[in-house]
Order: sequence, then structure tokens, then C-alpha cells
Amino acid sequence: MSSSAGLAAQVAKLVGREEQVRRRDPEGVHRARVATRRLRAVLAAYRPVLDREVSDPLREELRWFGNELSGSRDRHVVHQLLTRMLAEEPRGLVAEQVVRRVEREYGGSGPVTGAIDSHRYAALRAALTGLPDVHPDEPVLRRQVCRDVARVVARHDGLAPAVDPDAAMHDVRKAAKRLRYSAEAWQPVGGKNARRTVRAARRLTSHLGERQDTVLVRVHLLGLADEAAAAGEPTFTYGRLHAREQRRAEDLDAALPEVWRRFLGGVTWPGTRSTC
Repeated sequence: MSSSAGLAAQVAKLVGREEQVRRRDPEGVHRARVATRRLRAVLAAYRPVLDREVSDPLREELRWFGNELSGSRDRHVVHQLLTRMLAEEPRGLVAEQVVRRVEREYGGSGPVTGAIDSHRYAALRAALTGLPDVHPDEPVLRRQVCRDVARVVARHDGLAPAVDPDAAMHDVRKAAKRLRYSAEAWQPVGGKNARRTVRAARRLTSHLGERQDTVLVRVHLLGLADEAAAAGEPTFTYGRLHAREQRRAEDLDAALPEVWRRFLGGVTWPGTRSTC
């Protein structure tokens, strides 16, 4: 697989979502964010065969654009989760003011970044479409995957002494996402080991993503409770939902050792018992 195949495919996906981002379509925003992350991972994997004076600044610009999209996407996720949670609550425990406040705060399409029509994004788009056709060898891609596996392990090892467990867990998730995307870039030439690595990274990111959702929702619930209290509205439901999400986070943390064991088994390749 040439890098142009990997890069061009992701650039096309990003460009193809531009109109959806302008329309504030939640799924389009989500897919655009995914495309930026994959592009960053592919650019990292192809560093040995790209001009790093070009590719490294592009990775930073992709980080900027992904961050610009994050607010709209997070609002959509919070709205989905809170709506589902409220529907699961027993009748009589949810004040009508709570439902109205959630809809008022999150039910609309939300603010959309002007970044999509900025000169900065136009320059980023032009630079991405102008990247050269290069052909990394399989060992180049495999070595990047090895580095990304090591990054995930290092972040996981830092969980125990972490001052902020939520932030530390989120760092593991981000490292696992990067591994997933680099392993996907390697997969067309990496065979069974690449497929195993992709599956292992996907399972870990799914578990950690569910946990991160609990963090996001709890932060917003605290904000909603403060606003409700200031308006003289009941806050009982917000506290109840917050406690539910706290318990869910604890359950996910209790399940993490088994998820981690399976991850290590997936990224340790049979025969060599090594990833490198």
C-alpha cells in the first residue's frame, strides 16, 4: 500500500464531511474528527518517508482542527446520554424542569466552529491534498506500531500513581486510539499480526471510551445542577444521575484488568512473543 492510498483516502473522508460540518450535522462532525485523528496517525507512521518539516506541522494543524470540532460533538454525545438516562429513571423522580433544561442546553444543533471556512483550514486542506506519493516498507509501518504499543503501555503504567485518574485514563485512551489508527495503516501489508493489533486496540479504546463518556456526563451534570440551583429548580435528579455515572465508572475500572490482559495478548504476536 502506498502512503497516498492511506493519506488520500483519509483526506477524501475529511473533505467529504465539510458540508455536513457546515450544516452542523452531528454524524458529519464526528466523522470529520475521526478523519483528522486517522490522518495524524498516518502522518506519524509515514515520518521516515515524508519531509518532516512538512508533515509534522500538518499534524499540529490537524490537532487544531480536531479541537475546533470537539465542542459540537461533545454536546451531541451529552444530549444522547442524558436523554437515555432520563428515560430510564423511574416515573416521579424526574422533574419536568430537568427535561426542559437538558433539551434547552443540548437539544439543538449547537454552536459550529467557523474554522471550516477559515483561511487556516483552507491552507491545511491544500497542504494535505498536495502531499507526495510515497511508499513505506512494511517494517517502517510495523516499527511505528511498536512505538505506539509502547506508548499505550507506558500510559497504562502511569495510572496507579496518577494524581488525576480521569485524566490519566483519558491519556491511555488517546494513546490506544493512535495505536489503532497506525495499526490500520499497517494492516494491508501486516497480515495476521496487524489484524490482531487492530482488534486489540479497538477493544481497549471502546472500553476506555465508555469510561470517558461517564467523565464527560458527570462534568456537565455538575454544571446543570449549579444552573438549576441558581434558578431555584430541583437538583435531586442531577445528583442521582451523577451517582449512577460514578458507579458505572467504578464498574468499568473494575473490569479494566481483564480488558488490559486481552489487549496485551492481542498485541503480543504468536511465535516471537513480541511486538517488535
